[in-house]
Amino acid sequence: MSRVTPQQLSQWFERARAHHRAGRFEQAKAAYRQILALAPEHPGVTHLLGVLAHQEGAHEEAVRLIGEALRRKPGAASYHNNLGNALAALGRMEEAESAYREAIRLKPDYAGALYNLGNLYRRTGAREKAERMLRDAFRLRPDYLDAALALAGLMQDLGRFAEADALFRDALRRHPDEALVPFERGNLLRLQGRHDEALACYRAAIRLDPDMASAYNNLGAVLQLRGEVDAAVAALRRSLALRPHSAEAHFNLGQLYEGKNRLDEAAAAYERALALDPDFGGQVFFYLCYLRRKLCDWVDYDARVKELIRRTEAHIQENDRAGLPPLTLNVFSVPAALRRAAARHQARLIERRTAELRKQCAFVHTRERPDRLRIGYVSPDFRRHAVGTLTHRMFEHHDRDAFEVYAYALVHVDDDFNRAVRAGVDTYADCSRLSYAQTARRIHADGIHVLVDLAGYTTYSRTSVFALRPAPVQAHYLGYLDTMGAPFLPYVIADRFVITEAMAAEYDEAIVYLPDTFAVASPLPVSEKPMSRTAFGVPEEAFVFCCFNSLHKLDPACFDVWMRILRRVPEAVLWLYDSGNATTEANLRREAEARGIAPERLIFAGKLPVDEYLARYRLADLFLDTFAYNAGATAVGALWAGVPVLTVPGRTFFSRMGGSLCRAAGLPEVVCATEAEYEERAVALAADPAALAALRRKLAERRSVAPLFDTARFVRRLEDAYRRMWEDYVAGVGPRDVEAASS
Repeated sequence: MSRVTPQQLSQWFERARAHHRAGRFEQAKAAYRQILALAPEHPGVTHLLGVLAHQEGAHEEAVRLIGEALRRKPGAASYHNNLGNALAALGRMEEAESAYREAIRLKPDYAGALYNLGNLYRRTGAREKAERMLRDAFRLRPDYLDAALALAGLMQDLGRFAEADALFRDALRRHPDEALVPFERGNLLRLQGRHDEALACYRAAIRLDPDMASAYNNLGAVLQLRGEVDAAVAALRRSLALRPHSAEAHFNLGQLYEGKNRLDEAAAAYERALALDPDFGGQVFFYLCYLRRKLCDWVDYDARVKELIRRTEAHIQENDRAGLPPLTLNVFSVPAALRRAAARHQARLIERRTAELRKQCAFVHTRERPDRLRIGYVSPDFRRHAVGTLTHRMFEHHDRDAFEVYAYALVHVDDDFNRAVRAGVDTYADCSRLSYAQTARRIHADGIHVLVDLAGYTTYSRTSVFALRPAPVQAHYLGYLDTMGAPFLPYVIADRFVITEAMAAEYDEAIVYLPDTFAVASPLPVSEKPMSRTAFGVPEEAFVFCCFNSLHKLDPACFDVWMRILRRVPEAVLWLYDSGNATTEANLRREAEARGIAPERLIFAGKLPVDEYLARYRLADLFLDTFAYNAGATAVGALWAGVPVLTVPGRTFFSRMGGSLCRAAGLPEVVCATEAEYEERAVALAADPAALAALRRKLAERRSVAPLFDTARFVRRLEDAYRRMWEDYVAGVGPRDVEAASS
């Protein structure tokens, strides 16, 4: 074979590079190897074979090839840089750092190596070093888009949102045709609760790149937050059509399906996300466990809870960018320390994300004593919702000589409960379309002294508003019953039954103890429409146990006790809440049959208007409370309608609220000390019509005087608590525990 000239070698090399740049990796590899066969000492080809191996995911091979090239040409800065990329992909971070640093030593103005080293520091949590490297890369090349986006992302991680937004806006000016820029800015705006602006960014990204699956995915997520469910589903389906293997899109679609009570489809979507991305699995598994509780799918239940605990612990330790909804943990029997750790983790994320906004808002509060204390209530649930049904008539009872009452609604709605809230407050503000900062500024401008969060870590809440500290005294109440682990919500409103002295140590908050019960119970209309058991499929002559709690509150341990009760009261039936999901009903019937109970002894009751729902209670004999997560508003409804609630307190606020409500309704005798006593009491009452009638008569007689049903009295106790919290603030004391007056 004739000798290859340098000119021919150069031509072949450029041809191979063209294949490589075009993504024709097999042709590129063949061409590179042909050159090596003719010129074995060519370090550039060996280096590029290593780069190609890295691009294909063969990182060990990449390290070997690039290392071989470096032995021949140790002064090539680009070789050290690409070696660092391969080492970083293998998780060999110290070696990758050394490689990048050598590239920078050889070429101090090497923007690409500075960018890569900055990204490595960002991945390993060395954020100050990351910022220095990325700023150097950006300074050297102001049009370096990757560096601009990485630096903006780092500023976002640090909660320095204004700096991040400035970088994004500069990138938009320099790169008006790059879809990634409005997409990433949309993510920043979404974090700040600026959902309208985020939507505009995602739509701009889609206009620039109609096949950008991630933009459709995030568009769907924001549309879901705004309650535009159909549009959200369409966006997520488009995302999955473009990228079928996106775990995040499957997960988001699952959340939408779950919100629409399409639980089987939601489970399938979560399972798909879990299978596609094990690294995303901890978060998905969390939601899937909760969904299976909704489905009453108890297969391998104990093992699943253990795995949930393990994954949650790992997530809290390893993930400082994504939280988990702490409310979900309260459904399961998990250690108090884990619930607290999850809440604190969520609070830390919120604090970090709002740090820049806090500086911008820089709210200043007065310690002057006003003529009237301004109380602000913030909630997405001024509507037909457990919180709304309990609170809607509370606000009108505030003493207007001493208090001015504001309601800040996070969800736009118009129903009877919402209208009652509007009528009962001095000022009602619809904040559903405002950002976190806009909402906080409105609250501060109103001069609120005591701000009360009625949602906590629940759906549609905006805990970030409280992190901005728009009011001098802030507390959470009713919507979320566990510790929030949040320094910006330093009070929780409760009573001494639901948070015992031993349990108080599990709360980060100072505890506001109300004297009778933690819960307010607004009066509700009860229909006088004639009703019969037959109309609802319930046997006229049977003893009817009922529980209209949402079925996710039910677990195998509680169901075991219920089925033992049915075995011992063979003429009885169990009347349950109809979740509207056939799989849930089928699972419960199967579980009953496995415990020796005929499936038809479980009867399911669908939704009704509130007044008819309450009237329907009168057809039941006795309400059986769930154990780990008691009835709250549901128990209040049963007691208000005249049905005794049998309950057994546990070791958490969620498992003790039934006992608090029954005691405040004047029926302490239905609060059982143990599950065994609960079972015996249920069986005994079913066998003793006179004893049950006496209980129902006592409940009816107490309704006009019991603390639970005296809304005005409850509000006076609450006002006393607010005064004490405010006086502690004025005096520069606290937050500390507060004991509200009982008179």
